[in-house]
Amino acid sequence: MDAKTDTFFVSSLSEALQQLKNIPDLKVLAGCTSCGKSIDGTRIKLPPSSLFVKHLPELQTIERRERYVEFGSAVSLNRILELGKKRIPAFFYDAVSSVASHNIRNLATIGGNICRTDHKMSLFAPLLAMDAKLEFKSAAETLQVPLSKFTAVPEGFLLSKIHMPVQDWTTALFHRLGPAYEISPLSVSFAFLADTSKGFLGDMSVAFCGPISVKSREMENSIIGSRLPLTHKEMDSVLEQASQMYDNEAEQSGKKYPPILKEQYINLLHYSLKMLL
Repeated sequence: MDAKTDTFFVSSLSEALQQLKNIPDLKVLAGCTSCGKSIDGTRIKLPPSSLFVKHLPELQTIERRERYVEFGSAVSLNRILELGKKRIPAFFYDAVSSVASHNIRNLATIGGNICRTDHKMSLFAPLLAMDAKLEFKSAAETLQVPLSKFTAVPEGFLLSKIHMPVQDWTTALFHRLGPAYEISPLSVSFAFLADTSKGFLGDMSVAFCGPISVKSREMENSIIGSRLPLTHKEMDSVLEQASQMYDNEAEQSGKKYPPILKEQYINLLHYSLKMLL
């Protein structure tokens, strides 16, 4: 017999925040695409206490400005795709379209894709490369947190908005590796952004995310301003830094990752750097 669960449905954001304040250990859910299933596979396994926010109007907003797009956390992935490649960065459109199937994207939300903590999902790398910011709300306050500093939703808060900067990058690449319709220990996403002008590298941002998350502004700054194409010595230096950075992240996490992940990271970075002309 399944364990008893308490589920709560609310009609406004203020009501949701009040429930989070009053009910301990309340788990916020939206599309439930990351929830487990019962043994027979016919039912979703819910936490002991769940708060459903999928249809709250305040979390369904999309605001477009010249330099950014702001998504409510409960916006579905298919709604993002409906904006089209001309209204959001094409590489981010590709990242969203890489997630699961059309039917799953109807349920899955951008907030849910970000908030899973045991494994960084497909949108984490492109949003991290763009220096996205997250807005969290509680009944008492609002927090602004850079995605690069995000580890988990603060106790008593929910993710309300995702602020995505928009910039015209000369080169913008996205790659997703691993099984097509499921998340496994080999599922990773890679984003590479570069701005070049008059034969020089003006800016660069790189992120590799999955079971491990790798991004270093120090490594990026080491070659920003370099003349293009990079020399073999410069290329080797960057790849060596990237390799060391990956090893440091793995060591700090205290976990062991499949060796192929590091190989994929280095190979993708090498390929992307060679694209810079």
